Formats: sequence, C-alpha cells, structure tokens
Amino acid sequence: MNFSLEKSWKNYSRKKMVKSSSNHPRIVFFGTPFFGRVILENLLADNFKVVGVVTQPDKPIGREQKMTPSPVKILAKKEKIPVLTPTNKQELMAASKRLLTNKPDLFVIAAYGMIIPAQTLSIPKRRVINVHPSLLPKYRGASPIQAAILRGGEETGVTIMLTDEEMDHGPILSQQKTPIAPNETTPSLTEKLALLGGQLLTATIPSYIKGEITPQSQNHELATFTKLIKKEDGRVEWKTGNDLIERMVRAYNPWPGVWTTIGEMANQLNQNLRNPKHENLKLKILTAHLENGTLSLDLVQVEGKKPISFADFSKGYLKQI
Repeated sequence: MNFSLEKSWKNYSRKKMVKSSSNHPRIVFFGTPFFGRVILENLLADNFKVVGVVTQPDKPIGREQKMTPSPVKILAKKEKIPVLTPTNKQELMAASKRLLTNKPDLFVIAAYGMIIPAQTLSIPKRRVINVHPSLLPKYRGASPIQAAILRGGEETGVTIMLTDEEMDHGPILSQQKTPIAPNETTPSLTEKLALLGGQLLTATIPSYIKGEITPQSQNHELATFTKLIKKEDGRVEWKTGNDLIERMVRAYNPWPGVWTTIGEMANQLNQNLRNPKHENLKLKILTAHLENGTLSLDLVQVEGKKPISFADFSKGYLKQI
C-alpha cells in the first residue's frame, strides 16, 4: 500500500488525541486541487482542528513530467498535518484503520477526485460534509464550474451538504449564490467559489455541530448533471455558433483548451493557407470575445509555437482568396 507519511500519521494521532468540543470537531480533510487547498486554508485560518488530510498521489506535471504533490498536500506538509495518498478505492478502504486512530468527528470533502466507499464514509461521528461548487441540485458531477460558464448562466454558488453514497445527492446544510461575470473563466470562477465555499463552510460547521441546522433534502427531480471533461471536448465545432464557442474558450481555460486546425480556420475565414503543409497543425484559441454576435479571436497559439495575436497569425499563415 502506498500511504504517504504513515508513521507521521500515527505519531500525530498520539500527540493530538484531545477531546473535541462542540465548536471544534476533529476533522479529516479530503481534497486535491487548488479549490480544495483554499477550503483547507479557511479551516486552518479559523483554527479548526484538522487532524489529517487525504489527497491524490503525486502526479507527473509539465513537459518534464516531474512528480508533483497536489496543492492540498503541499499545504498539509507545510502545516505539518499528516497525509494519506491512497491510489485507488481499495487502498482508501484499507486506510480506514489509520483514519480511525485520530477519532475524527467529521470528514470534510472539497474536490477530492475519488469516490469514497461507504465503509470510509461511516467512520466519523458527525458524518461527512462536502463543499460543492454549484447550487445543488443544479450541476451535480465532475465539472460544475465549467458547466456554469458553458451554459451561459448569470449566477452560480456553493453548497455545503451532507454526503451519502450517491453523487452530490445528500441533504443541504447551507448555500450561497454569486454572480458569473461576463468575462468569467474557469480559473477566476474557481477562485471565487473556493473563497466563498471556505467562508460558508467555517460558518456552517459550528451551527451544524450544535444541531442548529436541519438538513434539507434536495429536489432530485430538478437535478442536472455534468460530465468528466475530456481532451477532445475542446475541439471547435463551428456549426455550434459563436456564443457557445466564446463560452468554451472561457470554460475550457486552461484545460483542455479550445482548438481547431489551421486548415479549418482558413475555411471559416474563406482564406487560403500560405503553406499547405500547415493544414493539419493544431491552433489553440486562447482568448476571444463577441462583438455584436461576431466571434473575434484575440490570442491564439499554433502547435509547437508561442502565443501570438490573431492578427499576427493571419499575416503569417493565411492569405485571402
């Protein structure tokens, strides 16, 4: 089993084994990316007792494929909180004994990235809280932030909920709305929702622990679902319309990115290629905007090249028919 810092976890358990109070439950935090890190930062800033962290294993990043810890793991190590990094569901189930050693009152999940088995969910005395970046039951699933931008909504928000065995299905403890700006991208909206979620979580936990909140069941008939985004989702289908393509550019920033080929771009503009060999080169659309319904491309990137303005791309790669 590949459990990071197992010895540290046991030693931390012995040193920190103090009774929890009604306002300071013992929390094991599950999270992985930037969104989870911001939530964890809020818990620590408000002096909640985070007695352990579970996150995804280190992954290869960048051209050099350097093994890199998750943002949550980096923060946990900085704060000297013990970390477990199970690689799959079976290892997570096997980690239950280690989680039990710290006698957690509460699990908090924020973008962990793995389905947690029922055996693990049953460990904490006060159940499991999830911080979800949408106004449930809207946008359940893997990509609620991207979906909110893609579907052109004017607002979204954060839901603090109790977790059950179904995806984003449990009863709601609290919610808060926020507007979606016209130029919102996935990174900007992720940061906005992470900050909002962290604040809402730290305000909700004490009231929940005191029994001052009655969990409200979701209206499951109104549920909408989002999918796990794949690399091929970023390819432009020009017939989908300018509005959707512009939203794609913002929603799929930075990954998977929105792209076409130089040949397809030339066809759309009714222009020829200066060099026919460039026809199948990938062209990433990095930024774009709408002008009276017309899609204007601002910054693009030819496969293997640095980003350039669309005007410079046109001069270098296209010629009018």
